[in-house]
Amino acid sequence: MSRDPTNSIAPQPTDHAYIMGGSIHDGSSSSNYIDADGKKSLVAEPNVRDYGSTSAGGEESDDAAAPLSTKKALWAWLILCFSTGPTSGMVNSYVTASIQSAANAVGHIPGTNKPCARRGAIKCVVKLGGRDVDYLSYLLYLRSISRATEGVVSILASGLADFSDYRKTMMMASIYLFGVLALPFAGLTGNDYGHLNALSTLYVAISTVAGIYTVIEASYIPIFMRSVGWFGQREAMRMQDQERATKSVNKTWIQGSKVSVLGLVSGNLGAILGLLIGVIITYSRGSYVTEGYFNFLLAITVGGCLTIFCAGVGHFLLPNIPGAPKPKGKSIFLLPLRTWLKLFTSIRRYPNAFKFCAGWVLWNTAYSNFLQLLAALFLETSGIQRGSNIYTVYTFMMVIFACVGSLSWLFTFRRTKLHIKHWAYIFLCVNGLCILWGCIGISNSSPIGYKHQAEFWVADALFMSTSSALRSLNRVLYASLIPKGSEAAFFGLEITLDLATGWINPLVQGAIQDRTHNLRFPMIPNLLLILVGGGLYIWTDVDKGVRDAEKPLVEQEAAAAAAVADGPGRL
Repeated sequence: MSRDPTNSIAPQPTDHAYIMGGSIHDGSSSSNYIDADGKKSLVAEPNVRDYGSTSAGGEESDDAAAPLSTKKALWAWLILCFSTGPTSGMVNSYVTASIQSAANAVGHIPGTNKPCARRGAIKCVVKLGGRDVDYLSYLLYLRSISRATEGVVSILASGLADFSDYRKTMMMASIYLFGVLALPFAGLTGNDYGHLNALSTLYVAISTVAGIYTVIEASYIPIFMRSVGWFGQREAMRMQDQERATKSVNKTWIQGSKVSVLGLVSGNLGAILGLLIGVIITYSRGSYVTEGYFNFLLAITVGGCLTIFCAGVGHFLLPNIPGAPKPKGKSIFLLPLRTWLKLFTSIRRYPNAFKFCAGWVLWNTAYSNFLQLLAALFLETSGIQRGSNIYTVYTFMMVIFACVGSLSWLFTFRRTKLHIKHWAYIFLCVNGLCILWGCIGISNSSPIGYKHQAEFWVADALFMSTSSALRSLNRVLYASLIPKGSEAAFFGLEITLDLATGWINPLVQGAIQDRTHNLRFPMIPNLLLILVGGGLYIWTDVDKGVRDAEKPLVEQEAAAAAAVADGPGRL
């Protein structure tokens, strides 16, 4: 995604209207208004510019958000979200399954030269760095490496995004490269260490590139929340009337939920298309017992082709957005470092944004790692080769459940009075229960704990639906807690904090798996992360965070500098 001027740190003109942190700012006069709770508040006089349309004089609502204030721009963004879906769905399911299958094929039973079992409680080791490790620990270590490199690259991308006129170019280049890296998989069908190493290298590379487009793609959400391109002028004026009876932050969350959910659903629809192709290939191309994961490899390449084609369509439709002017006399290569130093020094000004971001990171780490453990355990339980057909259906249904969860929350959230934070608590509890269920199965005497296929399907429905809804909720809520003009940097903060947890957890899980050879043991760290992350969600004061976000980062800095210059009397 290209860089957005709305993510720039340059101050925005005060005579332009924009939604910021749940509030509406423009150059119109304000009047007192008694809200539904009997409290007096300031409400801007009706002005269509507040919602992204233009004034009679032709002024746009926000220089930064204006290019995205049309339906065409939103559809273009949704197409780009869709374009990454086929390859992303393959990376999260077929690529990891292919590496698991390839490692099982080249590995051996510990202490012997016998080939590994293909089903059940499998004890299998492969060579990594001159020593033998559990074949699933090998996969977890790869995930640790990929998460670390993804974080480093994302820091550079998001740090530069707010200062560049090339946000769109950066996003498009990463999406095209994402699809191109999927193309070689179809040729890696050998059962030897050379092909296993090639699969592993491509997995790390494609995961790293995914971090770039993910952080820039997410930075568009608060911009759309301000431009409100999905709404026509008539609905915009209707919503202004409703503003006098409801808090503006709720309206902003509702709009943000639409953009966030639509973006996730678009990506999921792309994944559904790719995974559906995988199902067709697996059931139509020879015996799944003999072909095995080779069907996965072909499907991955097809997914890459779809990504490149759809990205070309979105590239043509999405408008570019001017970035903020680069600081004079400063090297462009130091901009990421300056941006991140400035970001972390603002923690006292936006404490709730940082607390929520930390909770989001811990949840995301637990979610993504548990999902990989569950998929690997399903494939191991159903059979490495023989279960490849049912595995394609299982992963296909995962995305279906994810779409249902996001859309259900979008429909329900607008029609209930339940606070957005309470929705988060519900989703976190269901996630925690699914992980706890796996931990129960650690004991050999326990008859439950993902030891039967029926358990996997129930967990698939519950975990994926609530997780997808929570992902949508997180992006919306976080967007209302961050200061205007620093969207890319603050959304990149989530990726940055992943450096502290995202790569450590797979590393710990790999060590646990290497000692226990039981995929249920590594679920324990994920349960702990869910509990700690939930505590941070509870600790976050959303209402105060929204008020803090009303003042952009640059205005906060200017006020602080002026206070220091005027001396203690001003303070």
